[in-house]
Amino acid sequence: MTYRVQLTWDSNRGTEVVARHGESELLRFVVRNDRYLVWNDSLDSVGALGDAGPIERQVWPEDTLHYFVRLSRLGEIIESVPGCDPAVPECGAALPSALPLELRRIIPRLPVWWPPKGYEWVDTLAIDDLPRARGSRGSVITYYRAARDTVLRGRSYWVVTWSSVRWAVREASSSATAADAPAEQQGTVYVDKAQLIPACAVWSGTPTTSPGLRAPGVTGTQLRGRAYLVGSAFDSLVVAQ
Repeated sequence: MTYRVQLTWDSNRGTEVVARHGESELLRFVVRNDRYLVWNDSLDSVGALGDAGPIERQVWPEDTLHYFVRLSRLGEIIESVPGCDPAVPECGAALPSALPLELRRIIPRLPVWWPPKGYEWVDTLAIDDLPRARGSRGSVITYYRAARDTVLRGRSYWVVTWSSVRWAVREASSSATAADAPAEQQGTVYVDKAQLIPACAVWSGTPTTSPGLRAPGVTGTQLRGRAYLVGSAFDSLVVAQ
């Protein structure tokens, strides 16, 4: 099972776009006993900072690691463990929350299978990357709603809408932490009724501005993302474009 993922970030100074980044990758899932082996493949990342022309975004350790992941039938992320030795610096520097946060935008956490149309529920995902550089500690609270059903090219899909707020603090000094501004996102997931897996996810929001972009005076960042199950009707629409 593979998802084609596309992301764009626009970093703004007031109403002016001062940096733009685009990223595409294949998010692969392969069954390994009672778990999935999950990793990002064919990662392509490029951006532009003002008039400086194209620049490559820094690739972090968590962007290229393989992970062993256990998911419940209802989308709960039970386990996410990097498939590497933590004593290796690149492995030890990876943020534990990176993959769960990525998966949560594509795989909704359900209260029952399947919640009735109009039903609303809440899920909280705890994050704790504070012991690592670039890390933070907090939680992502996601508000879900089973919106409706729809049909595309003869296949039926459940439609789930969601919005989330991320609250986190990061180390400001050896003895103090500082709170990040709340990061809000919202999105929609289409779940294939026959396969019982997400076939398409689209989302947008205002993630926390990275420290590297604060120096030029960036006041905010807009994120847009989408993920399509390779071979699905949604993926066919994208390829056709």
